[in-house]
Amino acid sequence: MSAISARRKSSGQLEVMQKAGWKIDENEKACYIDIEEDDDEANEKLDESQRVYSRWSELPNLVLEDIFAYLTPKERYYASLVCRQWYSAFYLPTVWNNFVVDDRTLTRPKYNYYSGWQYCLDHMRTQNCLARIGRHLRGIEFRPWHSFNNIYQFMTMLSWSMDKGQEQNPQPELVGMGRRIRSLVYHFPCNMSQPNDPEGIKLFGTGGQLLKGLKELLLRLTDLHTLKLVDFVLERFEANHLLDEVVCSCCTKMRILNLVNVTTMHCPIMHVGLFLNLRVLTISPQNIDDDVLSLLADTKLRHLHLLQNRYTPNHLSISACGVKAWRSLKATNPRLKVHLRVENLVDGDVVLQPEAPVHSITYWAPQARIRTDLLLRMVDHYKNTLAVYGHELLPRFSSPKPFHNRIDSLLLLMCRQCIYLNTLVIREKVSTSTLLLLARTAKNLQQLHVRRFAVILRCDWPRHPEWSDEFYLWLKRNSRSYEAVEREISQILGYNWNLLSDREFKQLTLNVKAGA
Repeated sequence: MSAISARRKSSGQLEVMQKAGWKIDENEKACYIDIEEDDDEANEKLDESQRVYSRWSELPNLVLEDIFAYLTPKERYYASLVCRQWYSAFYLPTVWNNFVVDDRTLTRPKYNYYSGWQYCLDHMRTQNCLARIGRHLRGIEFRPWHSFNNIYQFMTMLSWSMDKGQEQNPQPELVGMGRRIRSLVYHFPCNMSQPNDPEGIKLFGTGGQLLKGLKELLLRLTDLHTLKLVDFVLERFEANHLLDEVVCSCCTKMRILNLVNVTTMHCPIMHVGLFLNLRVLTISPQNIDDDVLSLLADTKLRHLHLLQNRYTPNHLSISACGVKAWRSLKATNPRLKVHLRVENLVDGDVVLQPEAPVHSITYWAPQARIRTDLLLRMVDHYKNTLAVYGHELLPRFSSPKPFHNRIDSLLLLMCRQCIYLNTLVIREKVSTSTLLLLARTAKNLQQLHVRRFAVILRCDWPRHPEWSDEFYLWLKRNSRSYEAVEREISQILGYNWNLLSDREFKQLTLNVKAGA
């Protein structure tokens, strides 16, 4: 009996062990867990008429396209194995509007004696993937972090597949390879050497074979409408020939062009003026000059974004374009809107362009303050064109509380002089009376975004001789509470206006093209 009980006990323990397993938790540590039993045996005993099936397989293609668009290629493949309907959704055109290629895309781990385990591109999987979805791709986005060899090999295989698809007797799966690609985005990680130290940046360019492979791919993409090349940091001789192949194939089809920090020194990119139907151009101020402006005058350009980020040289080392060039551009292309923007983790000023038709000036810099001299120059240059002004993100500095040290009078001056101002974002300390004056002064103001934490309950404006007793009493009475300020500004603007919390202000994004 003891032997039989021992066998039963051991068999019971074996059964329990088979119903348990090891799992990796969020801290990448192994933990032993029990696997819960399902009710498959009970479901098998049910009658077929009593079973309840889900109807996920009956989702329409429009819904499946939106769902699959949020998934990675690997997740899309696993989802396509669920049912026939989801398998057909895997090949819907909208699903492949954007194909992201990073260090781990279509790779396999491979051991290197000197570097250990590394992810290398799996050529067989890449070839099968391109054969299945290559004809459906609408956009490609390259996001390398460390393994640039994988990106180079992927671009080479895509170029080779496109060449094979144009032969006289091509393979059926290669016909139409890459012919639907309309967008290409490439972000180069300039801070790859020190990703955790944004202040101590070491810049690296993208010359050599990687740039050669990219240019060969661009030569084969003959129907590009959007091209974004960000932070390439090339040498001058490489930057002058960066867009040779694109101009030859897409000079009349390009609509959106983004060239940020092609170089870190002054190097005008003349090719941007050869795209006749270009509508939106984003470029760094060191890559534009008077000759480029003269070429852009003959295009259909509507929005010119001059972007400065943390890899852009200091604003003191960048010279603005000439006044005559801007005046000539405005006369030839009066519908052009210029947008000045700074994106930097440290303090930085925008490079002003005198006589330019500047429509918006925005900052994405937590340490950038509103300076008196710079704001006065902005008002002097752009009082007839400026429509959007503001600082995004929460500030990383303390604003002064005394009235004579704050920016209240500067903001009121801007609202008086800039008659077309319709969007204003305030993140520094101001008083409630200042908000009421801004809403009453700016006649075309539509969007006013203010941090609630930075608003002081105070009427500290000295009485102006032109103010009536009734107006001054209204200003003092409504400056005593946030609710009164929100109520009065809502009546002035014509919609339900509220102060923003820090969380809401942090998520705020400006539409610089509004009203353009």
